[in-house]
Amino acid sequence: MSLKHKFTLQKQGTLKKYPGGSRLLSSLTHSMALGLIELEKGGFREPHWHPNAQELTYCLEGRVLITLFSPQNLRSTFTLSAGEVVFFPQGYLHHLENIFEGKSKLILAYNHPSPEDLDLSSTIRCMTAHTLGKTFGSSEKVFQDLQDSSKNSFISQRKTLANPEFSSIANPHKFSLESITAQIQTKAGNARIASFASFPILENLALFSLRLYPKAIREPHWHPNATELNYVLQGQALLTILSPDGTIDTFELQEGDGSIIPAGYLHYIENIGPEELHMAIYFNHNSPSDIGLSGAFSAYSPEVLCSLFSVDLELIHQIHSFLEDRMIVTGGG
Repeated sequence: MSLKHKFTLQKQGTLKKYPGGSRLLSSLTHSMALGLIELEKGGFREPHWHPNAQELTYCLEGRVLITLFSPQNLRSTFTLSAGEVVFFPQGYLHHLENIFEGKSKLILAYNHPSPEDLDLSSTIRCMTAHTLGKTFGSSEKVFQDLQDSSKNSFISQRKTLANPEFSSIANPHKFSLESITAQIQTKAGNARIASFASFPILENLALFSLRLYPKAIREPHWHPNATELNYVLQGQALLTILSPDGTIDTFELQEGDGSIIPAGYLHYIENIGPEELHMAIYFNHNSPSDIGLSGAFSAYSPEVLCSLFSVDLELIHQIHSFLEDRMIVTGGG
């Protein structure tokens, strides 16, 4: 089995585990990283920011409370539920807090292979009590006590759940991906897309929620301007990737597996399982472009194609011509 493009997050990710939850993070390419965070009841990823990366987070299950603090003293608090995504620009302070009775689970993508974290608690530990007292106009002893008791928790846990009645309001950083009409829809499957066109706040990241019905195929295609990072949420997939050196990489993916496909590399995805295949497909561009083989073939004359493949013109005329890519097709034509 080839491992050139394939990964299994549980095996290759770096795990941080705490009573309040855990995070897996894997650096997969020169340009992207993928993470998976699970929060126990009352668990929260402490307020933090990423100095070198933007983050696009997709809620897989549960419900989380988010507080976001950004430049110009803008602050907002809102909830994120299963099927919704949130975008955190580089350097923006944010936290994720589980307000669900069970676990909340989220998948995170970054536009950097090694996203850096700076946590709110570390801002107190690294400064002198004198500096902090002057900054807040408070007693130095208050901050000395904070420093004495503070520890790096990464993921903490509240004793009681928050009751965010005010937090279901819309927010420009939040997008209800699974509730929109699929932008790509055929008899073989569909794709819901969070890109600049539908989620204008995005920078350097986009997300497709792809569903293929049994035996369906995401037609052979490539993305001229973006690396693809995909992850199987449900089902079984077969992928084939063609690299510029002529290497053909074919492998199967199960739930928890994924692959990294550099910009411009030809690839296709096939559902080889008995159930619907659901994949989260991230890109390191907010408007990933796409060229499919069905439309590409039809861009050239039958005479060019028969000369290219050294076949009779009659054979080329038996291939259907499409003015647009077919995108998602049923197995067997």
